Amino acid sequence: MTGSTGQKCQLSGIYKCRTHPTNTIPLAKGNIFPPCSRNGGHGTTWVLVQEA
Repeated sequence: MTGSTGQKCQLSGIYKCRTHPTNTIPLAKGNIFPPCSRNGGHGTTWVLVQEA
């Protein structure tokens, strides 16, 4: 499961940034994927690492 910055999350869980895999976020279903906070912030694809 993946989601991009600005999209609505379809599955609650822990997601990692595809560009900076050490940067992880918890995100609940229905919330909007944020930009990655690394390197001043940038749009990214978030990859599900653990379903909640």
